[in-house]
Parts: sequence; C-alpha cells; structure tokens
Amino acid sequence: MKKEESLNIKSELLIENFETIYPTYLDFKELVADFNSKLDTDNEIDSETFFYSLYDVALKQWKNIYPKFVLYPIKNEITETFIKAQKADFKLINPSKFKEKIYCVHYYILQYFSIGIMPYHEYDSFPDLGLKTANSGNLNLLLYNLFDELWSELKIDSLIDDELFDDRSEFYDVEVRLLSDFLSKCWIDAKSFTKINAIGILVESTSVGETYSLDENKVLINYDDNPIY
Repeated sequence: MKKEESLNIKSELLIENFETIYPTYLDFKELVADFNSKLDTDNEIDSETFFYSLYDVALKQWKNIYPKFVLYPIKNEITETFIKAQKADFKLINPSKFKEKIYCVHYYILQYFSIGIMPYHEYDSFPDLGLKTANSGNLNLLLYNLFDELWSELKIDSLIDDELFDDRSEFYDVEVRLLSDFLSKCWIDAKSFTKINAIGILVESTSVGETYSLDENKVLINYDDNPIY
C-alpha cells in the first residue's frame, strides 16, 4: 500500500503531488491533532494562536518547496536567455561612460513570471528576449492550490474561520526574495559561460520588491541616490 493511501488522503490533487506536500501535511496534521485534543478535553481554545501556528508552518514549508518546485524547472530556460542577451549586439542612442554592457532585467511577480531583458540605457534595437514562463506560472499557482487543498483535506476550515491565503503579501515577499536569488545565480552562470563583462540590474515592473544587483546577489540599498547613468 502506498503511503498516501495508508494516510487515507482523499484529494487526487494531493495524491498526485504527494512527495511535494507530504512534509507540510505532517506538520499541519500534528497541529490539527493538538487542537482537536484540546477540544476533547474542554481546555481553553485559542483559535488565533492555532491559525498563526498553521500560517508559520505554511510559510516555512513554502520557502522549502518553492525553489525546487517552481524555479528549478525553468533554470535552463532562464540561463539560456541570459546567455543570448549577454552575447547580443546593440547600439545605444547616447554613448555610455561604462565599459560594461548594462542590462535591466524586469519581471512581474503576479504574472508568474513575465521576464523581460533589455539594455539599461536607451538603445536603437535589441532582440525580443522576453519570457512568459507559463510552465512555472502553472506550478506557482498549483502550489497555492496544494496548500488550499490541504487546508480542506484536514478540515481546518471547519475548525476556524480564517483562510490561509486571505493575505498573500508575506508569501509574495518570499517569492520575490527567492526569485531574485534564483535569477542572480542564473545570471552569474550565464556570465561564467559567455565571459562577457556585463552588469545586470533586476527590478519588479510594478515596484514590488527592491532594485537588485544580479551580479552581487543583493539589494542595491542606495540605488535611488546613486543610479547608474
């Protein structure tokens, strides 16, 4: 008998993604069992504490699952696109004082992920190297669905009124950090292949997150005061 069958999991979605969601399932189930035991013994119930315990577990597991489930499958595609961008020839409208090729990489976090690459300074022409990473987008949304399905499978919605994703802002913040780190590593891998002296500046197109250095894999703290011109 498979492990998911022995656990009597009903959801086909959870069964299909069992290995991915199993650690979260165990953590959630332990919290639910503890909560139910307090109900059975008429101990004082703090549903708010219960919700935040579940929320903390979900956020911890999200950080663990997200890179390998959502990002790693598009690693080769992203790196190849960065290689094409770094090797592309382009002419700037006005000469730059920098010897390096400087690029702006922009993404839409809520579009999972629409990623564009262009020269940082004004240019005459540049190949269209934007990506609509549909597969990753599907996986990103699937991950939300898995957590929602787990919420229903364990009947947590019958124990408390709160929904896990009533406010997704903290999960989005995690996604921004993980995506930024991931894109930085892809960018650096591309540079190690092309051997081209290039600078990559990462921005979110709707101003979610902060301006990021792909080369140094860190937020550019004083970027607004000292932008690259």
